[in-house]
Amino acid sequence: MRFPVDEIWVEKEAEESYVTRRILGSVKSAKVLRDVEIDAESARIDMNPDPLVKGKKVLKLVHYKGAFVKSCPGTKTYLCCGLKILNIGQGCPIDCRYCALQVYFNNPVMEVYVNFEEMLNQLKVFLACAPPDHFFRFCTGEFTDSLALDDYTSYAVPLAEMFSGRNNATLEFKTKTDFIEPLLRLDNSRNIILSFSVNAPGFSKSEEIRAISLRRRLIAAGRSASHGFKVGFHFDPIVPFDGWEEEYSKTIDAIFDAVRPGSIAWISMGVLRFVPDLKDVVTSRFGPVRYFYDSFAPGLDGKLRLSRNRRTAIYRSLAQRIRSYSADVLIYLCMESNSIWRESLGLDMRNNDQLIKLLDDAAKLSL
Repeated sequence: MRFPVDEIWVEKEAEESYVTRRILGSVKSAKVLRDVEIDAESARIDMNPDPLVKGKKVLKLVHYKGAFVKSCPGTKTYLCCGLKILNIGQGCPIDCRYCALQVYFNNPVMEVYVNFEEMLNQLKVFLACAPPDHFFRFCTGEFTDSLALDDYTSYAVPLAEMFSGRNNATLEFKTKTDFIEPLLRLDNSRNIILSFSVNAPGFSKSEEIRAISLRRRLIAAGRSASHGFKVGFHFDPIVPFDGWEEEYSKTIDAIFDAVRPGSIAWISMGVLRFVPDLKDVVTSRFGPVRYFYDSFAPGLDGKLRLSRNRRTAIYRSLAQRIRSYSADVLIYLCMESNSIWRESLGLDMRNNDQLIKLLDDAAKLSL
C-alpha cells in the first residue's frame, strides 16, 4: 500500500538520480513538474487556504546538500537520549492534528532526498571514523515517518542492510504505518528496531488523520517480533482528555496481547508539549482543538507544558499498567527532568550520559 501522490516536483539537480527515475517510473498517474515550473506551483500552494492539505500529496525530489547524519534536536534543559538522526527527507503524508512539523517547516510539500548514495557514504564515513568504544542509536523518523513513503523510495531495506552485522550501531524505524513487508524479507533482523507510534484508540482514530489504524500497527508489531525484530512503542504525545487513563490502558493491554515482553526494546512516553505557534497553526487548520486549551504554561525550553504534578501522575499511571505485564520492559521519558523521572518511574536519572547508557544497553540486546 502507498499513500497517494498527485504531483511530483523534480528539482534540476535531482533529475539524474536513479531514485528519481525509479519513483517516476513507478508513479504513472501523478503530474510531474520540472525545475522551472516548481516556483509557480509552490506559490499556488502557498495561496491555498490550507497548504498542508495540498502539500501532503506532493513529492518534491531534492538533491540534499546538508548533513544526513544529525544529532537529535534535544534541549539542554531536559534529559536527552543522544539519538542520532539519519535525515532521509522531511514532511509526512499523515496529517496528525497535533503534529509539530506543521510549524517547523516553511515548505508544505513532502521532500525526498534522492542522493541516496551520498547518504550511505556519509553514514559509512561517520561509523568508520567513530571511536571504537562508541555506540550509536540511529532513527529515520524525526522529520518524517520512517516508512510512510518507503513504497516510493525503497530506502528501508538498503539502510537496514548497512547496519547488519555492526557491533557499534542500531537503526530504528519509527512509523504510524504497517508498511513492514520489505523488512520482513531480510535475512538478518539484528541491529534493527521496528517502532510504532501509538496512542489511545479513540484519540488515534480522530486525531491521526490518514494514519494506519492502531489495530493494524499492533498486528504489524506482532509480526515484526515473530520475525525476530526487537520492537518499540512510543506514546507521544500523551493527551489527558476525559477518560484518558482507561483509554491509554486499553492500548497498553493491546500491546502486550500482540507482543511478548521479551521482544520489546523499549516503551517511551511524552506528554503533549509544543511551541506556542503550533496552537495558532492547528486552530487555523482545524478550528479550536480542545486539548490545546488545557492548562499549559511555558517550560524551561520555551515549549508549553502541563504542570509537573499532572505529568508525573500520567507517567506513573501508565508505567504501573505496563509493569503489571512486565517488570523488565524498559520505559523511558522523552524530554523530562530528573525530578519527573524520579517521581513517576522511581529512577534517579541525573544526566544525559545515564539515559544514553540505559538506551544503548537496551539497543545492544538486538545485536
